[in-house]
Amino acid sequence: MRVRLLILAGLAFIASSASMAQSMEYTKRLSGSLDISPQGRVSTYDLQTTGVPSIDQGLGSLIESWKFIVPANATGPKAIKADFVITVIRKNMSDEKYAVKRVELFPLRTSPKARRPQTADELAYCERLDATPRSDIICSAILPAGDALAVSAEIYVAIKKTNGEPMVAIESLNLYSAQNTKILSKNAREAKAKYSQAALAWAKKNSQGFLQDKEQFLTRVEYVQSPNTLPWRRQENVADAPAAWVNDDFRAKTKYVSQGGLEIIVK
Repeated sequence: MRVRLLILAGLAFIASSASMAQSMEYTKRLSGSLDISPQGRVSTYDLQTTGVPSIDQGLGSLIESWKFIVPANATGPKAIKADFVITVIRKNMSDEKYAVKRVELFPLRTSPKARRPQTADELAYCERLDATPRSDIICSAILPAGDALAVSAEIYVAIKKTNGEPMVAIESLNLYSAQNTKILSKNAREAKAKYSQAALAWAKKNSQGFLQDKEQFLTRVEYVQSPNTLPWRRQENVADAPAAWVNDDFRAKTKYVSQGGLEIIVK
């Protein structure tokens, strides 16, 4: 299966006791770089370590298995350099089993179809809630107004093209603290309500920019109150059951995102 990858400026936007969590997991975002040959194979790569040799080895095998269809110039396909970020999750710190949540690829020297606002008119557009969504601008996420919570959130929002306005739905909503402590139920309820509303509004505002020529897309946004800089971040997924269309097939088709016409072949 061939999957066309789409980006926008990272697609990861940051606006800088009892637990009510439905599930708990540990996550880590790993940065790396790679060289892709004109034939679409990974020739060399570098990847930040997870601190767990078996996971590093598994991720290395995954990267080496990637095959791309690279953009061509007048003389044919060309070699490409790219940065990338892999988001990995596991159930606990002693578990060597893991899952890859997301892969974001950033080919160098390419121009995304949508970008952050730059002019006064573009900034004004981002401030207008009733403005018709644009496909060339991605507005930044802003921390919701109100009392500050000692809880941060990472939210994945699913977007689906329709004949009318795109549909948006929460795929996952993970809450975390600065020191990997449990989230109090009261704080979790308040954070869930505040952040989910903000994330859905932000994704709807930017839906055309994310979708472009795609039928569906999964974007990521963070609302950070206190940064968590620990090697692995403990987070609690408090999202309600997702919409029926946010299923395993949707997740498989939206796991990889990139830009510049780069395509990855997913078996």
